[in-house]
Amino acid sequence: MKRIFVFLSLVLLAMLANAQSDGFSCIQGKVEGENAPREIKLLRAEHGAPIICATTQVSAAGSFGFAIEPSADSAYYYLYDGKNYFRLCLQPSITIKVVWSGDEFNFIEPACKENQVLLRWYSMERPLRFFRKSDSYAAFFQRFDSVAAVSKSFLEDLKQADSPYFMQMEDIVRLDLLNDFVSYISKYQQSYESEESASAYYRNLMQRFPETSASLLCQPYGCTLMKEYFNYKQTYIYRQREFSMDQQLAEIQNTDLRMEYILANIPTDDFARYCEYEDRYLPLLPDEKIRSRMRNHEHRPQGGMRQGEKAPNLIFQDIEGRLHSMTELLGKWVYVDIWATWCVPCKAEIPDLKALEEKYKKSNVVFVSISIDKNHATWKRFVKDKQLGGLQLWAGDWSELPSEMELGSVPRFLLIDPRGNWFDSNAPRPSSTEIQRFFHEKLD
Repeated sequence: MKRIFVFLSLVLLAMLANAQSDGFSCIQGKVEGENAPREIKLLRAEHGAPIICATTQVSAAGSFGFAIEPSADSAYYYLYDGKNYFRLCLQPSITIKVVWSGDEFNFIEPACKENQVLLRWYSMERPLRFFRKSDSYAAFFQRFDSVAAVSKSFLEDLKQADSPYFMQMEDIVRLDLLNDFVSYISKYQQSYESEESASAYYRNLMQRFPETSASLLCQPYGCTLMKEYFNYKQTYIYRQREFSMDQQLAEIQNTDLRMEYILANIPTDDFARYCEYEDRYLPLLPDEKIRSRMRNHEHRPQGGMRQGEKAPNLIFQDIEGRLHSMTELLGKWVYVDIWATWCVPCKAEIPDLKALEEKYKKSNVVFVSISIDKNHATWKRFVKDKQLGGLQLWAGDWSELPSEMELGSVPRFLLIDPRGNWFDSNAPRPSSTEIQRFFHEKLD
């Protein structure tokens, strides 16, 4: 875990110096002027979204500071004042000095060549991020063309100088320009027939989502940019016509961007809507790690566990690697066994479970076993050796199950009714007379 210190006062300069000597990257900042922020965050980008590394309050004297061990994955971090991101490159044993004034950050001492290059780009891009109240909507597009032309010369200079930062800056400039443009039109356009259609950049931009590189996910605005682009396109291009999620995904040519866009649009307000979304889009995610992020998304709505409440989809792969979800089984009773090969009580229930499966194999019930074995090969071998029946699925760990289930221990048996709702989220075991009586009453 990265070590991070935050500082409220420049009185702690000595501590910053010690941190620098230990290989930390240090940021010393001061805040000036009206409407100054009272809190500063240090962020990094992950999956196209901002991740908070540290937060500090601005001292009464207007100072703040951070000391952090830079990540080996990316040297780029961002100061955030609640409105704007300020990109900087952190390296071990350097001290960067910045100032916040006039609604923006700027370098006082960049401390490394990467930040000196960023400073040049930051100065060029500034006209696209700050506007006067008197500025007209159409004036932005002239400014944009001007900045784009200057940035082209800037990148050409870096390329001609054989700068080691050319490739990085080429991505940064391209993506920042795209973000500035999309952010502006999505925020300020008010009528359907507007001046942006005269912009060649706009006309090219609206043919389909333009970014084909996963480098967009290295920016904290990556997923927000994709959402703003498609929301704008629905409102001003498609208007009253349908512009479905499937159509939007078809425009995204990069697989990683497509995956993150699916995850970024998870419904967060209604569990039933989430289950429908999960059933439609989770199978499009290519590997278990990405699917786990969807199943356990921290902002997704959680279902209840009481009888009559909607049960989760429980979408997992079978022994051949095919995904199955509970929605495939609507119209049938579903008896679910959560188990593991290392669980002695779980294995003790297998003979009775097989007997139930055999007795009711032609009835309106499906028997589903979901393993939480971490070792996929062990589970697969056990299923084949013991000739287990029913629908055998592999979750891979406790953490892959919906968090609201709170199993506590295994085996755990669940009963879902034909409408996909809980009948019993802690059902009797196969060896019990209660479950045999239930099946006799419902299915015989």
